[in-house]
Amino acid sequence: PGEKETWFFLPVVICVLIMQIALILTGITSVREREKHTLEQLLVTPISKSSFIIGKLLPYVFIALIDFYFILGVGWALFDLPQPSSHVLLFLLAFVYVAVMISLGLFISLVSQTQQQAMFIAIFIIVPSILLSGFIFPIEAMPSYIQPVAYIISFTYFVEIIRGILLKGNQFVELIPQFLALSAFAVLFISFSIFRFRKTLS
Repeated sequence: PGEKETWFFLPVVICVLIMQIALILTGITSVREREKHTLEQLLVTPISKSSFIIGKLLPYVFIALIDFYFILGVGWALFDLPQPSSHVLLFLLAFVYVAVMISLGLFISLVSQTQQQAMFIAIFIIVPSILLSGFIFPIEAMPSYIQPVAYIISFTYFVEIIRGILLKGNQFVELIPQFLALSAFAVLFISFSIFRFRKTLS
């Protein structure tokens, strides 16, 4: 309402930074271990495939959440960003978003043969996500044949969430579709990672 451009762009810039950290940092993990031949040492232990994937995800989820709140805190301190309609809701949905990004990064790591390939795939995902998510250009203003693509990008849903919570005062009931979409992406990417890990190392 106050036409503050900083308030409109900064929350999503924070999410872009988290996406970059999550995809690139996680994307090179298993590749690096494979290149250094340390992954085989882990495989001789009685750890299950699912435990391996979850064990890879959790540390990076917590790191990304810490980064998210640190950058958001800077936004509150320096740019006077509005407080969220609910801190609990913001944490819940940020957790789901971070889980999606980390699981996608892990899947990239498992399908890549080198760290350079993992970086290339991550960048290939990041750029369309920024351009087609509604961050810069409204989805409604995009050509009709491009608009469906925006809704198969997980980042699109968190753009709506972060702006809704910080700028519109949305409650959970208004963000259920976005929450369900992000949850589905998280389940999908984690399942793909487990399947790919079993397929490549069996």
